[in-house]
Amino acid sequence: MHWAVDDYILIVIFLFIRGCLCGPKNTERGSQMPVIELKNSSNDESVSLMECDLCIIGSGPAGSTIARELSNTGLSITLLESGNFVRSPEADILNEVENVGRARIVDQWGVRNRIVGGTSHTWTGRCGPFDAIDFEKRSWVPASGWPLDIGQLSPYFDRSAPYLGLATGSGFSDDRFWHLAGRKQPRSRPDPTMLLPFFWQYSRDDTNPFEYMRVGRRLASRIGPNVTLVTGATVLRIDPVESGRAVRSVAFASPDGRERTLLTRNVVLCCGGIESARLLLLSNTVTPNGLGNDHDLVGRYLMDHPRGSVGTFDVSDSETLRKWIGIYKFRGNLFRSGLRLSPEVQKAEGLLNCSAWLGESVTPDDPWNALKRILRGKPQFPGDALSIAANAGLFVRGLKDYFIDRNGLPRKLNSLNLDCMCEQRPDPDSRVTLSERLDRFGRRLPRINWRIHEDEPRTMRTMAEIVARQFVQMGLPALKLAPWVRDGAGFPPAFVDVAHPTGTTRMSDDRTKGVVDAQCRVHGVEGLYVAGSSVFPTVGHCNPTQMIVALALRLADHLKAGAEKTLTPSVLAGSTTEAA
Repeated sequence: MHWAVDDYILIVIFLFIRGCLCGPKNTERGSQMPVIELKNSSNDESVSLMECDLCIIGSGPAGSTIARELSNTGLSITLLESGNFVRSPEADILNEVENVGRARIVDQWGVRNRIVGGTSHTWTGRCGPFDAIDFEKRSWVPASGWPLDIGQLSPYFDRSAPYLGLATGSGFSDDRFWHLAGRKQPRSRPDPTMLLPFFWQYSRDDTNPFEYMRVGRRLASRIGPNVTLVTGATVLRIDPVESGRAVRSVAFASPDGRERTLLTRNVVLCCGGIESARLLLLSNTVTPNGLGNDHDLVGRYLMDHPRGSVGTFDVSDSETLRKWIGIYKFRGNLFRSGLRLSPEVQKAEGLLNCSAWLGESVTPDDPWNALKRILRGKPQFPGDALSIAANAGLFVRGLKDYFIDRNGLPRKLNSLNLDCMCEQRPDPDSRVTLSERLDRFGRRLPRINWRIHEDEPRTMRTMAEIVARQFVQMGLPALKLAPWVRDGAGFPPAFVDVAHPTGTTRMSDDRTKGVVDAQCRVHGVEGLYVAGSSVFPTVGHCNPTQMIVALALRLADHLKAGAEKTLTPSVLAGSTTEAA
C-alpha cells in the first residue's frame, strides 16, 4: 500500500480533532452491582450487610477478577475496598510504612493504591507469563520450587487476556511471537545457550485505548447482583472460630473509625505483598502470632525486582538496534522485545533469572508524547503543537512505522540504555513485620526490612557482559558497560523496588515451608485464602500482574466448585485438631 503525504496529514488532523473533542470518559461507576459507600455513622441505615458466603478484601487485579468470575453464582459475596472511586489523602495515609531495610519507593501511591481498581491505577501495563524454570526446584536458588508447573497455569494465561486488555494471553513471550504476529524473525540471533528472546505485551484499557487496563472502571457494571461492593471499608482483622482453624468473621472500619463485623465462612485476601501479610499478623485475637503463622512464615521471604541500567548505547548509531530489539504492534497492542538468560547459563553459573531490554529516555519535545497528551484530552499548548511541527520528519516516519510496518514509534531520544530486571534470592530475613507505630485506626503499621544479596547484582552484571559480547559478534552497536558493572560493584543507590512486593505468604504444600497451599488456602485455617503476588515462592524476572490474574482465575474456579463452602461440625464446634 502506498500512502501519500496528504494521507498522513489527514490522519494527523483527524487524531488532533478527536483528541481535542473527546477527552477521557468518566466510567468509574456502574449500575448493576450493589455499591455501598461508607462515610460516617449517619449512613448506618444504608449498611444492611451482616453476613455473606464469601468476603473478598481488595478490589485490585486479583480481587476484581475473582469477584467477576463468581458473579451470578449462588454465592453471596461482599467485596471490601478501603478506598473509593477516586483517590483521597485519607486513604493514602493508611499505606504508611516503617522502612528499616534497603531504600524503597518513598511515595507509597507508587506501590499500593487504596482505591477501587487497586494498583491497576499505577502499573506500567507490562504483561508476560513466568518461564518454566521459575517453577522448578533449583539447587542454586534456596527455597525455590512451586507446587505447580507452568502447564497447570497455561489455560489461565489465555483466560487472563480480557481481564488485562491483552491481544492474546499466551504464546507471545518467546519465538512463537513471530508466527503469532505473522512477521519474519530477525536473521541475526544470539547464542541460544546464552540468551533467549522474550516479549512483554502492554495492556490496553477497553474504555480508553491510550491507557493501560484500569480494572476499577465499570467494575460495578461488570459484576453480578450477588456481589456487593463496599467502599471506604478498611479491614482491621479476620476473626476465626474458637479453635482458630476456620474463619468466622471480618472486622472492618468505616472512615469515621466505627468498627463493623461481617459474618462469613470464606475470605480471600487480595491486598498485595505488604498488606496481606500485615492483616494476617494483625488477626491475632485467637492465635497470638496471627492467622496462618504457626511456623513463623507470614511476612517472610519478601522479594521485589531490582531494576536499572547496566550500560548505554550511542543514540546516533542506534536505529538498527532499535529495530532489532524494538517494539511491535499486533491486534492493536504493543509488544516490547528483549532478552532473557537461558536456563543453561543460569544452571552453569548459578544465576538468577534475568531479562534485558532497551530503555529509552525521550527529549522534552518528543512529538509522540505531545500527541498522547492531546489524545488524552490534556494538551499543553502551544508547546505540544510546536513539538509536533518542529519534528515533522520524525512524526511522518512514525506514522508509517506504526500503521504500515506495525512497529513502535521512533522516539526523539536523550539517551538509550540497556535496562535489566532480575529475580531475587528468597531470604526469610527479608520480611514484613509489625511496627510499634499505629495508623489512625489504632492498628500497627507494617515494618519492612527488604534485603538485597550479592546474587542479584552478580546476575545483572553477568547479563550485561553476555549481551555486550553477543552484540559484538552479531555486528550490533557496542554496549558501553555502566561503571558499577565494569567495576564489579553492587547496585547503585538508585536501584530501589519497582512496586512488586512478593513472597510474604508463599505457596508450598508443606505447611512448615509455606503459608498457603497450591490452592492458595492458608494452611490450618479453613475458608481463608490469599490471592496475589504474595503467594509466589519465587519472583522470576517478569512483571507479576498476568501471573496474579491467572492464579486468581484458578482460585475462582476452586471456589466456584464449592470447595470448603460448608465447614465440618468439628470445626464449627471449635475443635483444636489442626485441619489438613
